[in-house]
Amino acid sequence: MTAKSIAWYAMTLLAVAVSAYALAIVAAPALRNDFLVALFAESGLSAHAHLLGGAIALAIGPFQLSSRIRSRNLPLHRLLGRIYVVAIMVGGVAGLSLAVSATGGLPAQFGFGMMAVVWLGATAMAFVSIRRRRIAEHQAWMLRSYAITLAAVTLRFYLPISIASGYEFMAVYPAIAWLCWVPNLIVVEWFVLRRVAA
Repeated sequence: MTAKSIAWYAMTLLAVAVSAYALAIVAAPALRNDFLVALFAESGLSAHAHLLGGAIALAIGPFQLSSRIRSRNLPLHRLLGRIYVVAIMVGGVAGLSLAVSATGGLPAQFGFGMMAVVWLGATAMAFVSIRRRRIAEHQAWMLRSYAITLAAVTLRFYLPISIASGYEFMAVYPAIAWLCWVPNLIVVEWFVLRRVAA
């Protein structure tokens, strides 16, 4: 098994696990911690839409990025692509709504707000590119889009690591509002630019 395959399987496992967790939080209120209870109480509709849209996009993404699956079943790829775009439109608009009152003050609100804007923009560009039959552009924008979708995974690494390191939640949350997605995008941008230049 190649390093690329191992990375894909690891990413898929983490994405599906976090997606299942998000869906469980929506379906079973008893699983919500105090932070989530307050979030649903204040922004019930937006919280539901963000978690549902994000969970669907998170679970679909790895299979959309697989060239093997794409080449074997193009109609399925197109169908899942449409679902992915709709899921992000729902999750992204709801995320933008949630960002306005995000815990952590202006730095966190701006961080999550920018993430929602870039997430929606990258996905829209991916859709426009494929409609124009610009395959390479579409693939690059989809990589950017999914890098931001994976913020759901990276956020869940940063939070427990920060708290285990002795930092208080309120002290690290504004930074994590940026750290959960900007490094993901930088890594993918480096990969995309390197591949285009090669």
